[in-house]
Amino acid sequence: MVVRLYIGIFLIALLGSCNSEVGQQLEAKNPALGKMNQIIVVADKNLWESAVGDTFRYYFESAYPILPAPEPVFDLKYYTSQEIKNSSIRRGFRTYALLADLSDEESVMTQMLKKDLGSEKFDEALRSGEPMTTVGRNKWAKGQLLIYFFGSNHEAINQAITSSYPAVARRVNNHDSKQLKAMSYGVKTNKGLSRMVKENFGIEVVIPSDYKQATRDTVNNVLWLTKRSKEADMHLVFRKLVYNNEKQLDKQAIIDLRNDFGRKYPTSDLENNYMVVNQEDLPVYEYTHTIDGKYTKELRGVWELTEEFTGGPFSTYVIVNETKKELIYVDAFLLAPGQKKRDYMMQLDYIIKSGKVHG
Repeated sequence: MVVRLYIGIFLIALLGSCNSEVGQQLEAKNPALGKMNQIIVVADKNLWESAVGDTFRYYFESAYPILPAPEPVFDLKYYTSQEIKNSSIRRGFRTYALLADLSDEESVMTQMLKKDLGSEKFDEALRSGEPMTTVGRNKWAKGQLLIYFFGSNHEAINQAITSSYPAVARRVNNHDSKQLKAMSYGVKTNKGLSRMVKENFGIEVVIPSDYKQATRDTVNNVLWLTKRSKEADMHLVFRKLVYNNEKQLDKQAIIDLRNDFGRKYPTSDLENNYMVVNQEDLPVYEYTHTIDGKYTKELRGVWELTEEFTGGPFSTYVIVNETKKELIYVDAFLLAPGQKKRDYMMQLDYIIKSGKVHG
C-alpha cells in the first residue's frame, strides 16, 4: 500500500499550552466504526496508571449533568500502544485520545507520535517542555478523530489535558453530531406536528415521525408531545407566554412553570400524585446561552412523582423573543427505568437546540 502523509501544523496559545493540528490521509481506508460519546484511550501502561491517567479520567469521565444515577460525559476504553499496534480492529474506531511522554523515546506511543509529527516538530516539542495537544484525522480509517496529549514529562501532559479539555470535548461532540442527528430524527419527520409547533409557538423545530400528540391545551397554549418505546418514554412540551419582565427568567420562576405543567397535565390513578422538580435531594443546574441567536435560560434537574418512586431527568429552556415580547418555553423530560439516560437526553436537547425562532 502506498502511504501518503500530509501534515499541516499551526500553533495556538490555549491556557498556557500549545495546540496544533495534524491532518493525515491514507489511501484505501475503511470507514471508522464506534459509538457516539466513546473515546478510545491509547497510552503506555505506566503512563495510564499514573496521575496522568487519573487526570484524564477525572475530566472525561466526569458526570453528565444531571441524571438520577451518575453517567459519564464520555465512555472510555483503554488500550496500550502495543495492543493498538498489533490489532487492525482496534485501529478502526472513530475517536481516539493518545497520551505520550516524549521523554520515553523507546515507547511505541512516543515513536508513533514522532512519525506523525515529524522529527523536527517532535524535537521542538521535546526541547520546549510545554504541554501540547495535536488534533489528527483519518490516521487508520476514514472519519477518525485523534487527539494527542503530550509533553516532556507527566506534569506537562497533565497540563495539556486540563487546559484543553473544554475545546477537546467540543471537538468530540461536533465529531459525533451526525450520529446524534441520525439518532434524534431517524428516517422521517412528523411534518404536521412540526408545522403546529412553528405556527403556534414561534419556533421551527423538526419533530421526528415517532412523536405523537399527548395533550393540546389551546386556552393556555400548551402542547405536549411524546415518543414511547420499550426502553424509554421521551417527552417535549411547548408553551408560549407574554414576556413582561426579567423576573420571569429567574430560576425559581422557571421551576414554578414546570411544576405548574406537572400538576395540571400528567394523569395518575393515585390521588395527589403529580410531577414536581426534585429540589430537595438533587441540585437544579442553571445555564445561560443562545438558541438561534436568542437569549436562552436553561435549567437541568430531576423530576419525580409525589406518590410513586418514579422520576427522571429534564431540561427546560426559556427562549426570549424580544421582537414579539414573548417567551418560548420548551421542556424535555425522560422516563427510562433501568436504562442509561445520557444519550436519550442528548437527543431531546439536540431537537430543541436546532430550533429556529421566528419574528
